[in-house]
Formats: sequence, C-alpha cells, structure tokens
Amino acid sequence: MPMQQAMSYLTGLAGLAAFWLILLIATRKHPWALVIGEDGRPSTSKFQMLVWTAAVVFAFLAIFQIRFSSGYHDGLPGIPTNLLIAMGMSVVTAVSAKSIAVGSQANDDAAAAGAAAAGVPVAAPPPSQSGIFSDDNGTPDLGKVQLVLWTVIAIGVFLSEVFATIHCPNCSPFDPKIGNTACNLGLPDIGTTLMILMGLGHGAYLGKKIAES
Repeated sequence: MPMQQAMSYLTGLAGLAAFWLILLIATRKHPWALVIGEDGRPSTSKFQMLVWTAAVVFAFLAIFQIRFSSGYHDGLPGIPTNLLIAMGMSVVTAVSAKSIAVGSQANDDAAAAGAAAAGVPVAAPPPSQSGIFSDDNGTPDLGKVQLVLWTVIAIGVFLSEVFATIHCPNCSPFDPKIGNTACNLGLPDIGTTLMILMGLGHGAYLGKKIAES
C-alpha cells in the first residue's frame, strides 16, 4: 500500500482512537456505556447513532489526509445532503426513542401511584430483557432488526466509497459540477433509494415504540 494511502487510513483510525478517548474521559466509563438505555440494556437507537458518528469521523479525517497529501490544503467541502439527512435521522430517532421511553415511564409511575393511593396492590414490573435486536420480553423485534440492517448496509456502502476515494489513482479537488465520485475528493453521498429504505426502517422502529407506549 502506498504511503499516502497508509497515512490516510492511519489518520482515520487515529481519529477513532481520539473519539474513544474523549468519550472515556467525558463519561468516566467505557464508551459502550453510551449505548445503554434507561433500562440498563443496549439501546438500538443509541447504537446506530454511535456507529454513524464513528463512521463519519473516520471518513472525514481519512479523506482530509488524502486531500492534504495530494496538495489540496483547503478544508473538505460541505457534508453531502443525503449523508447529512442520514446522520440527522440517527439523532432524531435516538432523541424520539428517549422521549417516548420517558413518557411511557412517567405514565406507568402515575398509574402505580394512583393504584397505591387507592390501596390496590401493584406488582413490580418484570425486568426488561430488551437489547439491540430484541424487545422488553427478549423476543426478536423486527423493527429493531430492520433499523440495524439498513444502518449497517448504508454505512457499508458509505465506507466502500470512502475506500474507493482513498485508492483513486487520479484524485482531483471537489467540483460541485461533478458531485461526489471516487476520484472527486469529498465525502461520498448516500443513494436516494437507500435513504428511503433507511427512512422506512427508522419509521417502523419509532412507530412500534409509540404503539407500545
């Protein structure tokens, strides 16, 4: 592997290491703790947001390095529209899932308080068995599986285009007339079809959360 490409990968990986260290210092816990929800189990929405953030950190720094080593010392162009939407969807989904969970818990607490005031015995709820792919009962959840599946596919496609950019033999600076191509040194975009499928995955996940609340 040429030195230029090796440095690009090392810069991206160094960015991920710095990202991990910042999270470790800020939370005083292993970064995986950021994925844990209120029920003490891994949260699907938080997981996909963390994975997207890590992928974009790596891509941004790796492509910045390949641009710099190719003689283009200006900063990277703006984030492509669909990539920005994908990152925004991950944030909105995580925040919405958190809001739904808090609202549901508040309703449960109010119902339990009312029952206690009326002298009705209230059984303690069973511990949650939810995970990245399962619901509170530990049963595989199709909405969560679909959300993670499309997230992994989208990130895989995104990173494959990043690798193509790094290995392009005839790189050129970003040209808005050309758009994002393998040899056009900017962050790659995500196809519209894949964006629609991702949107359906996010919608199905949130819809099920709302229905369960």
